[in-house]
Amino acid sequence: MRPDTLLSIYELRACEAETRSLLDHCDLKSLVGPQLEGYHWEADFAFLFCSARADMGRLFAAVPGLELRKEHLLRYDEWQDGANARPIVLGPLSILPWEGDGVPEEKTADGSIGGVCGWPKKLPPVYIDPGLAFGYGGHPTTRACLGFLLRIMSPQNRNPPKTFLDLGCGTGVLALAALRLGGENALGVDYSHLAAECAVRNARLNRMAGKCVFEHGQAADRAGHPAEVLMANLPLAVHLELLDNNAYSVRRYLILSGLLPREANELKSRLKEALDFRELDNHRDERWSSWLLEIRDSDGS
Repeated sequence: MRPDTLLSIYELRACEAETRSLLDHCDLKSLVGPQLEGYHWEADFAFLFCSARADMGRLFAAVPGLELRKEHLLRYDEWQDGANARPIVLGPLSILPWEGDGVPEEKTADGSIGGVCGWPKKLPPVYIDPGLAFGYGGHPTTRACLGFLLRIMSPQNRNPPKTFLDLGCGTGVLALAALRLGGENALGVDYSHLAAECAVRNARLNRMAGKCVFEHGQAADRAGHPAEVLMANLPLAVHLELLDNNAYSVRRYLILSGLLPREANELKSRLKEALDFRELDNHRDERWSSWLLEIRDSDGS
């Protein structure tokens, strides 16, 4: 999408579960029009993104109980201002923005001697087109999780993990980075339609669609999916729900983020009651806390 594209962003509210279900299952494109580019849920609110102003009358007639809160007019580059869509380089791993129409030219790793800790100097980049979704990779929590991935996927780890589950996957950057670092397969799940659709496109962009699958859905619904590594960059309430569903106990590694410091303390207290783990690394700034944990009693399944 061009940086100067003017977006009409409709902020809707759906207080009742029945209204949200109707909105989830109706054919939005036919009700709103071809200018609809995507939509995103945030608690009781939905945001519809259109490349031109839309007549919302048919949508309100089809979904009783839906309220229009505000209409925002923003340029695409203003909407993406928080996405930090700039190159990110962490050791041999690079995350690059992609704005082209096709698929980037396939590149091989630079295996020159002199890489860090046994890595080649440079791996093929991970390309991310954030579209209308956030989660390019520049957020402090995402960068912390990328650093944790580099640690557990390092050539110094004689038995690196191969399978990954990314709950709250956003645009797919963590799952795609895990596979670029040597993982074999990954499943990503996000409740945002925009994020899930964007992640699917990014898997194709990086030629990983066969190994990296992304779905729209609730994190708790995939709590039992088998994977050695669980990555969860999520609000505290969802972390606690996953803990209650035993999502954390059947892993080798946990990469946990998305938490304010006081929330991190609460989750850590709950984790200590439920799991035997070793804290391998952590990252905390003035706002966010992130951890890399190894489960001691895991069977690696």
